[in-house]
Amino acid sequence: MSDQALASPPIAGRSLWQDAATRLQRNRAAMASLIVLGLIALACLIGPWLTGHAYDHAYQDYVRTPASFESRPTAEAIPAAVQRVAARIRATPSDIAVNGDTVRLTLSAPRPIDQRLLVYFDRSDMFGTPKILATAEDGRRLSLEVPVEHLRFLFGTDGNGRDLLTRTLIAGRVSLAIGLLATGVALVIGVVYGAAAGYLGGRIDMLMMRIVDVLYALPFIFFVILLVVFFGRNFVLMFLAVGAIEWLDMARIVRGQTLSIKRQDYVLAAEALGVPTRDILTRHIIPNTLGPVIIYVTLLVPKVILLESFLSFLGLGVQEPMTSWGVLISDGARAIEGAAWMLAFPAAFLVTTLFALNFLGDGLRDALDPRDR
Repeated sequence: MSDQALASPPIAGRSLWQDAATRLQRNRAAMASLIVLGLIALACLIGPWLTGHAYDHAYQDYVRTPASFESRPTAEAIPAAVQRVAARIRATPSDIAVNGDTVRLTLSAPRPIDQRLLVYFDRSDMFGTPKILATAEDGRRLSLEVPVEHLRFLFGTDGNGRDLLTRTLIAGRVSLAIGLLATGVALVIGVVYGAAAGYLGGRIDMLMMRIVDVLYALPFIFFVILLVVFFGRNFVLMFLAVGAIEWLDMARIVRGQTLSIKRQDYVLAAEALGVPTRDILTRHIIPNTLGPVIIYVTLLVPKVILLESFLSFLGLGVQEPMTSWGVLISDGARAIEGAAWMLAFPAAFLVTTLFALNFLGDGLRDALDPRDR
């Protein structure tokens, strides 16, 4: 048997990122959190098209309707609804009989009933277009068959009669988008700024970090109020304002990592070979700072979502008819005594997302820590 046949096959090595991915997959809490975040994002993305309700449509007959799997209106509520519509027609209903998806009734009045007023059934959220079965007493008595429009509100409705499930999912889009976009702004500014300050060093580093210290001293709420006064309230402003502040912590983290990395042999070798400063930053410095940066990003997203919720709670965030989890929680807090579901469901989505992001951040921290292998 030849020496070549006896030689063992080469062992394939693994990079730091492959090793980190393997360690992350073994972390059950982090993987479960990743699945939960994916499901929440998918629900917020496609869910509003599946609920059957528009997020800004107000059902005047279903204001503050409790959450339920039962379709509305119930058979017990139909006679009262017929009474309300008949009062607008100035007629008296009788012989009300509910039969599945239709209701039969008789309208009577001292004067001939104007059939054009039957449109009030159409305008109701509970009924469709009525059908006249018979006319008696010169039009003073009408026999009608009215279809019943069945609706479901799994999360109930808010104080304006809007479906809370649809609004919670739409709010998730806004809150998650603000969290990701603001974090993206903070990531780009903070990484570039911190890497440049740490690598250049000396007086440039001192000047750049003093600018960071000055920005730290500015009150965040005051800064946001100024932006609102000058540019108005809009969605883009929210993530620009939050991202323009949150990059300060990112810059400090990246600067600290850069101060350590720039003394490594491969960076010194690149400098000796005459590699331009820009290439050293983009090829050697920034890629090797991404471990702590990724961990901080997973912790920054929930922080940004909480900041947006806080600003919306104060009335400085997203405006009607658009909404966010902060806006819904603010509305639910004001109606907690009589409509607790208005607070419970948006708060549950927000808390679940924040917990999942924090567990994922802890898992990434453990997976990317070279000292914990």
